[in-house]
Amino acid sequence: MIGIAAWLLTLSGAQAALRPVAERLEGACGDGPLGQDNLASYWLVSTWHGHANRTDLNELSEFNVRPLLLHHCVVNGNVGEFLDKAWMKGLQVVVELQPQLFLDSAAGCFVTGFDCYERIKVAYRQMLSASGIWSDGKYHPAVQALLLARDPVALAATLGFGSSAALLGIVSAWDGVLGAEMDMGVARPVTLDMTVLLPMTLPSTTTGADACFRKKASQGGCAGPHSLRALYVAAWQEPGFQRTLELPDLTRRGFWPPDSIDGAVYVPHNDVFNSFLTRWVQMFPGSPTLDEIVNYLRQFQEFLPDEYVGSGGKYSSLVELNNTLS
Repeated sequence: MIGIAAWLLTLSGAQAALRPVAERLEGACGDGPLGQDNLASYWLVSTWHGHANRTDLNELSEFNVRPLLLHHCVVNGNVGEFLDKAWMKGLQVVVELQPQLFLDSAAGCFVTGFDCYERIKVAYRQMLSASGIWSDGKYHPAVQALLLARDPVALAATLGFGSSAALLGIVSAWDGVLGAEMDMGVARPVTLDMTVLLPMTLPSTTTGADACFRKKASQGGCAGPHSLRALYVAAWQEPGFQRTLELPDLTRRGFWPPDSIDGAVYVPHNDVFNSFLTRWVQMFPGSPTLDEIVNYLRQFQEFLPDEYVGSGGKYSSLVELNNTLS
């Protein structure tokens, strides 16, 4: 099975079980609103809280799925010190990009056309330069994953666009992160996982019963409403620098056709597709059942071309996401 970390998320404002986790960092984990200068917020990863009402954790472990609890933190002080404290206390951290990078009315990349490459590349370079999440070519050992966005499909919907625009925007944002890592000299292979909170089912005109849904991507198969399949389709384009002279138009990076969303593809500057195959972790919103989780991952495996099936081998995670912010 390809390396996928499957994270099941439930949104909750409950604090009783979370408070001991935050208190372990001695005030370094805040819960106030994000400031204008905050390019990211942070999620503390706990493996010993949450999922009290689920009785299928043993069954999920047979599919290499582990339970996690994430507790949201706003860090207004020194991020490096926050990460050091988390590491010393046995906690790992997921870094989440500031939503305003996508939705700011003046410069948010979803607002300005969904090509997020430059916007996210500049912001992520700033994070790498100043935040303490990496040093000497390597990410801080406490940093487990980068959360590009929470439900970009819903974010795009607020602007009147569908899931296709949202996924292309996320792929371009991913491209921007890779570009920033390259510029700053982050060592390869990169250990940091990448993830996005997506609904399991996207609005689609096709269904799982369609004939094309039962075919592999290499055989003309379609993603249908399956969100991970759809992200695969959005990310599969080769970087522009790898294009041959037989396809000169596609050596152009960015959206193609230019200035178009409907029916467009995104031609990346960096190898987003390879990064997707090696660094992606799956987030599940809500409380899907064991059968739903297994069926979702199996449908994705069935979609993969033969050369990708069986590669990777990451853990999978059942995640309860507790957001203390309004």
